Amino acid sequence: MSVEVSSEIARVGWSAVPVGLWAVPQVEGEEQLVASWENLVQDQHMADGGCYRYRRYSRLLWSDGQLSDLAGNSIYQELVDNPLNGGVQRTFAPIRPQDLANPFLHAVIQRDADLLGLEGDWQVGIHCVRILARPSRPGLPTPEGIHRDAETYTVQHLIGRREIRGGVFTGYSEEKQPVFHWLQIQRWDTLYFQGKLWHSATPIESDSDGHRDILLIDFVELQKPAG
Repeated sequence: MSVEVSSEIARVGWSAVPVGLWAVPQVEGEEQLVASWENLVQDQHMADGGCYRYRRYSRLLWSDGQLSDLAGNSIYQELVDNPLNGGVQRTFAPIRPQDLANPFLHAVIQRDADLLGLEGDWQVGIHCVRILARPSRPGLPTPEGIHRDAETYTVQHLIGRREIRGGVFTGYSEEKQPVFHWLQIQRWDTLYFQGKLWHSATPIESDSDGHRDILLIDFVELQKPAG
């Protein structure tokens, strides 16, 4: 594979990998995983009152290449990192057990961990997100505007786009000046970035009923107990 994700992230903080270079795992379960986006539930934690975001969230433990269950389906972000939805504990509907156990999902996580060059123990946060767009009612992939995730690494996989325009990802410098833009078009176009990267995405618009589906996978390194 002619991509150097870990070295590119170390150099500039992100790595954009189109599907042709990412190389989709040849493991069963892809279509079943993609179909699970039809079973997401409305995000009840939108401080802007929006009803355009649907999601599920669960965690796994990645330990030197082995995946296992890890409790928890809540996240917390500081207000400085997420000015809209930060400052509160947000608990989401968990990913359904059959989807969390999907072998293709596990293969995707392993591919990401390999490209990031991970070793040791890592919490893996799995966010399945759909943003809706309707005529005269754009969907906001990042309603909080320029923000950062604050995990060690975040991976953004495009699952699909249906009847929409927009959704351009922008990364920013520490001074919040734009440094790159990318529009993910094809399924499994993938973006890797450090959690400290400020970023946003443009609204999505549709002349009918459209949506943008994203699989976000974040990795947080876990410290082993002393002794």
